[in-house]
Amino acid sequence: MEGMNENNHILWPTEVSLGDVYYPPGGGFGPRKQPYLQLVFLHSGHMTVWIDKVAHDAGPNMVFLLYPGHEELFRFAEHEVTYHSWLHADIPDLAPELATRLASIPRPLPLTPTMLQLLHSALALQPASLSTTTELLKTLAMQMFWLYIGEGERHVRYGHVLAHSTVEEARLYIHAHLSDPLTLEQIAQEVSISPSYLIRLFQTHLQATPISYLWQARVAHGISLLQKTGLSVQAIAEQCGFQTRHHFSRRVRQELGYGPQEVRNRSWLR
Repeated sequence: MEGMNENNHILWPTEVSLGDVYYPPGGGFGPRKQPYLQLVFLHSGHMTVWIDKVAHDAGPNMVFLLYPGHEELFRFAEHEVTYHSWLHADIPDLAPELATRLASIPRPLPLTPTMLQLLHSALALQPASLSTTTELLKTLAMQMFWLYIGEGERHVRYGHVLAHSTVEEARLYIHAHLSDPLTLEQIAQEVSISPSYLIRLFQTHLQATPISYLWQARVAHGISLLQKTGLSVQAIAEQCGFQTRHHFSRRVRQELGYGPQEVRNRSWLR
């Protein structure tokens, strides 16, 4: 816990601001000197930003990180409206190891559903008159930067990112519908691609097919419920999408080498 608190401190902003804006075709901004760490979230249109006179491009559904101390000039799409959100965070005590990790991440990254959820929460909080709004916004900003690091380092580790967030969207849909009798066709339809292409994406990015990933997620969720709730094995099996208690028990045993009751005993009695 102490280590976690230390890590949180080195990404804790003293000031946070955010918003969103629509730029008309051919719009621009700058030059200006960037005072903060900034995340730019592109929703539609296109952005070219010259950083110290070096051009960088970002299209829709991408997130781009800007560093303090650099001169920036922005130009937006010539023939369409560009809609983007932004987050400024003043982090004066950014630890050198965090700066190194951030600098190792290529730009831009895909704007994932998880990042969008954090952004929407922060935008919704901004006008709230809560006594804790400032602290909540700082917490969400810190989470967004940690998520950016995690997603970026996954890109570096595996040499790719989730293609247009399609795999991430499918993965989140699976986790939200574990109790449903999902089929490959349903998952593919949800993310608007063909089943065969979804299989290829999952095998490339997650080293599993969508259906094998679904069953892995069901087993993992079932094990968590065994350890953390008093629900019966039958109820857990149903909540996790297993048709029978026997099927659930067999999959747990294949995963761990022992059955559901032993999972619960080891968790509760340790």
